[in-house]
Amino acid sequence: MHARHYVSVKVALYSADAQRVMVMYYPKRKVYGLPGGHIDRGEDPDTALARELMEELRISVDGVQRRDFFYANRIILGYTAIVANDFETSPTDVKKEYAVWCTKEEMAELRPFTEQYRDFIFAHWPTSRN
Repeated sequence: MHARHYVSVKVALYSADAQRVMVMYYPKRKVYGLPGGHIDRGEDPDTALARELMEELRISVDGVQRRDFFYANRIILGYTAIVANDFETSPTDVKKEYAVWCTKEEMAELRPFTEQYRDFIFAHWPTSRN
């Protein structure tokens, strides 16, 4: 029997001034992650990411770009996007999950956070537009 691989989509949302990135916090598990989630059967990855962002945070994001893939207990298709500095979310259940803005310095210290997510975020961090 072959090991089953699950494919997920995750996005690093960077502020337009390139000073922060948005990550998810999951209070019950006390862990951090990236916005996104699983791909439903028959769903394409771009549609899955749009659905997950709407389900988790009630947001729609323009200009999302697929960047890379990596493995973190499953195959992750990594996306990035630039959003307004004052971009806000409307989480559906803050007891379950909500978004947090982090600077590069905060990201370096964020625990627990998957190293593959951190590497992806730093590899694609945009240069300042100031």
